[in-house]
Amino acid sequence: MPALLALPLRGDGALAYAFVIDGQPGEAALDFHIGNGRYDITLERRAGDRELPVWHSEGRVGPQGLQPERHRVWRQGRERELQIFDRDAARPVLLVGARAFPLSAGTQDRLSWWLQLAAMMAAEPAPHLGQRLRVPVAGPTGVDDWDFEVVARDGDRWLLRRDLVRGAGRPALQWSVWLDGQRGFLAVDLRFSLDDDEQWALRLLE
Repeated sequence: MPALLALPLRGDGALAYAFVIDGQPGEAALDFHIGNGRYDITLERRAGDRELPVWHSEGRVGPQGLQPERHRVWRQGRERELQIFDRDAARPVLLVGARAFPLSAGTQDRLSWWLQLAAMMAAEPAPHLGQRLRVPVAGPTGVDDWDFEVVARDGDRWLLRRDLVRGAGRPALQWSVWLDGQRGFLAVDLRFSLDDDEQWALRLLE
């Protein structure tokens, strides 16, 4: 990982996204507070009368980008999931309920990785097709390495994709992320698919 990462967002603000889930259009908002060595980001999504889980991430900001401390998921106003990143322990661990998992350096949660990936791409001196970036991401069963490959470029925008082939009892999975070099490689389009069937998508509103 580069020694110094610059995030695409700073200060207080909000980003508005067009949102689609299972073909149903909706809207989403990413609220952020980033400064004084701390960050706090929240993603809210809605489609029609369907209110989706709220994702929240908070933690520290250092030379190597985001260092999540807590990741929360709320459904219907109640906290349903909580992940705690104990980086100050003798052996850093991820706490999920009563379970503890080893915590890799640079580990992100399921929301913070968007900004961390942007910062990692911005730190690359010469981005190119075929390039790979690795982001450790925490989940309910521990930390997995998410490997993204740069697969296309359209002007200042770069398409990165993460593919997992179909496994026993598991569908093929794909994340597609367009990063805008004019905005510090901020994610302007994100899509999540299973077996080539788009589950949900976010597109930044200009």
